[in-house]
Amino acid sequence: MYAPIEFPTLNPFTIQFSNFDNKILASHQNQNNLSINIQNSSYAVKEIGSSQKLILDGEIVQLSVNYYRKVSDVLGFEIKVPFYSLNKGFLDNSINQWHDLLGLSDGSRIYFENNQLQFSLEDEAHISLIKDSYSGIGDIQISSKYNFFNLQDNRFYLISTIDLPSGSKNKKFGNNIIDGRITFNLKNNKIDNVVINSLLGISLFNEKNNSFLKEENLTLFTKLLVSWKPEYFLSEKISNPLVYKFNLEIFEPFYKSNLEALGDIYYLIGLGASYEYAENKYFSFGFSEDLKVNSSADFSFVFGFDFKL
Repeated sequence: MYAPIEFPTLNPFTIQFSNFDNKILASHQNQNNLSINIQNSSYAVKEIGSSQKLILDGEIVQLSVNYYRKVSDVLGFEIKVPFYSLNKGFLDNSINQWHDLLGLSDGSRIYFENNQLQFSLEDEAHISLIKDSYSGIGDIQISSKYNFFNLQDNRFYLISTIDLPSGSKNKKFGNNIIDGRITFNLKNNKIDNVVINSLLGISLFNEKNNSFLKEENLTLFTKLLVSWKPEYFLSEKISNPLVYKFNLEIFEPFYKSNLEALGDIYYLIGLGASYEYAENKYFSFGFSEDLKVNSSADFSFVFGFDFKL
């Protein structure tokens, strides 16, 4: 129930890379756990640099199935199978109306027609272009979580992950090689109804792509993830079925690029909640926003179900 929400951070050019999934941070009391999550991201980005032009116009849907297996008190494994769909979407009209209602800027949306698909990056000699909707499986992730030290209310974990080359390289759902990631996780549960996860991770790539975008072989990320279930309001004890979630996540870029949307640091903030609708069954929902870089979706939402088996 206190598991941090995994908010969407991908664009069409970064799906193929290894990304940390917050679901593995859950404290599974049972030996087995299954979760199903859906992320929907709507993009409207246009950026022209000194030598390159980037357009992100469309939607990306990710459906992931996560299975966690606890093998001992200190060790567990998780497998994640992701499915992706790139499409024209259906949210453009709703987002424009929402911006009008709140008096918000439409940003790059003024350059695009509603409900169309174009993900493209080009320079003087090359172009990478997606204009047709398609779906497929991404790289399957296998992770291990090892609790190597405890100090009072703090637990220290070492999390390692590898991405198996199951995603199609032609569809940009994979890169046909094994990527890896090592993460140090400090979990604090000093107060019964507040759980704080702090993370520092390194993603390792062995990319041998001839694309005109040069990939970084090593990137860093850090996260602060808070889950809180209020028990009191104005000093009065309350009955509350919700656990509120807050994410602050910072990522180094996967690409070496002069384009801000691809080569700058990402600052993601996410808000959401989880609701226990039946015993050992949870529903989670939320939305996220990138505070600086416009390669993240200008609107995104996530929802999912978690089952104790």
